[in-house]
Amino acid sequence: MLDDNSINKKADQLKEKLIKWRRLIHKNPELGFNETDTSDFITTKLKEFGIEYERMCGTGVVGLIKGDNKGKTLAIRADIDGLAIKEKNDVSYKSQNEGVMHACGHDAHTAILLGTAKLLSEMKEDIKGNVKLIFQPAEEGPGGAKPMIKEGVLENPKVDYIIGLHINPGIKSGKVGIKKGRMLAAPDQFKIKVKGKGAHGARPEEGVDPITIGSKIILGLQQIKSREVEALKPLVISCGSFHAGDAFNAIPEEAIIEGTVRSFDNELRKKVKRRIHEIIENVTKAYKADYDYEYNFVYPPCYNDPKLTKVMGEVITEKLGDNNLYEIPKPSMGGDDFAYFSQKVPGTYMRLGTKNKEKEAVNSLHSPYFKLDEDILKQGVKLFSHGANRILNKGY
Repeated sequence: MLDDNSINKKADQLKEKLIKWRRLIHKNPELGFNETDTSDFITTKLKEFGIEYERMCGTGVVGLIKGDNKGKTLAIRADIDGLAIKEKNDVSYKSQNEGVMHACGHDAHTAILLGTAKLLSEMKEDIKGNVKLIFQPAEEGPGGAKPMIKEGVLENPKVDYIIGLHINPGIKSGKVGIKKGRMLAAPDQFKIKVKGKGAHGARPEEGVDPITIGSKIILGLQQIKSREVEALKPLVISCGSFHAGDAFNAIPEEAIIEGTVRSFDNELRKKVKRRIHEIIENVTKAYKADYDYEYNFVYPPCYNDPKLTKVMGEVITEKLGDNNLYEIPKPSMGGDDFAYFSQKVPGTYMRLGTKNKEKEAVNSLHSPYFKLDEDILKQGVKLFSHGANRILNKGY
């Protein structure tokens, strides 16, 4: 049985290394399936820790810590990709890759899992079973979890449970948020191209205006939620991009609308896809235009196994302090492809708070000014390490 004090002491001793690793990764962010330097750094560290590993899906890395005693297998997942965002922070470890930034905390996730790997590899004689370390590419898109599962990441040895976390600037630094059941929505995407007919702005009767037609489509989409879906059933339809034309005095040929649909109900997802199509078809027909329509079912809704979530709640209360447990009151309309893992095996996805006004760690995820409180890195290592100890050695 791993000793609680030893776990805490070792995690505390890793503090400076964790910060150093996180800053190095932050300085060199890479987009999905292009995380070559990041995965090379991960494999270098795993080799240094004496942990066997293999690569998957190009830039994915899977490490395996085999305990000295037979038992179940717990997987711990960290995503490793950055975002196509230009960093605006003035820090010594600012992104050196123009237009790419770790604005979602994946650099912290990676550093935390590396710290966990080092700590547990030094105590494997006390581990009953195995710990599989999943460093997953492309969470921000197009998604690395599904292809990793297809390549067998949950097999050899077969994974029995999986846990993961995400940094959250809306939760006080050091607290860990948990929620049983529905955790994250399905983040679907759509793209609409309205095909009109160009004309001079002074003679609109000679054209077919895709801007006004697109506007009517956007307004029509909002009717789906307000008039066709039960009020208490969560659904968000947001158009985040509407592009058309280059000149102030010309009606363009085309308008392009892109947006997202968020929900927890797979049947509702299918209905919304169909209804968006019907609205586009009828509005464009009424105004003598044509269209192209794409709808992508992206990640499924993320569901937290109630029993495993309860166990992790007990770990937080008993090992990190009762004041560090945060019961998340409602699911988020955000999405994460961790959902693919938790579809296959019992899983729980947690939130690690990083909100700290004194350290300017207050900006939202995906902000060019996003910062985190680096003191929480060792908290993440404690969370994963104590979690592995409890799940594997005491039972699920």
